Amino acid sequence: MAPQRNNAVGPVMRGAAGRHQQRGVKGAVRDQRWPGTLMGIGIFVGLGTMATVVPWTLIDPGLLFRIFLVLAFGGNLLGYGRAGLRLGMERLEWFLFNLLAVGPLVMSALLWLNYLGHGPEVVTDHLVREVREVNGFLVYTYRDDFLKEHDLARWSHRDSYPIVGNSMHISLAAGLLGVPVVVRKEPFVSGS
Repeated sequence: MAPQRNNAVGPVMRGAAGRHQQRGVKGAVRDQRWPGTLMGIGIFVGLGTMATVVPWTLIDPGLLFRIFLVLAFGGNLLGYGRAGLRLGMERLEWFLFNLLAVGPLVMSALLWLNYLGHGPEVVTDHLVREVREVNGFLVYTYRDDFLKEHDLARWSHRDSYPIVGNSMHISLAAGLLGVPVVVRKEPFVSGS
């Protein structure tokens, strides 16, 4: 009997340089740019939402942070093998993708939907007791303690004239998701 050798190499593809290359393995991590791009977009969209819509949304900051945490870490509950590996991400990349892209983008979308899809406005007048300047922003304190527990909703970046002792028209509405929002704040001088 002739000696048998088991030195056969599996399917081989020759690259441009003529070297042996093995075929790619299914489910392996791929070099791709879209997760990093979405993470960068998520960071900027999240920061923009924090500066624009969050101050006008009347929700407890602690509750808002907990909702963000659920959205940011909820994708990790799906499991890396079921979702992250199928999308071609490494474990750390999957974790950061959920934290920096999914969490901020979904949270921003929910806040914007709540704000833009609000119901009918209810306008109320409130006398201004005090105006303080904090880091270039004006913080209003009302005589009837309106919006006392929502500090950011009392902030404004401009004031056209002295308002202490006068009223502010404040428009509130129920948001699309049930969270109340401040739609508009306008100074109102009595007698004009």
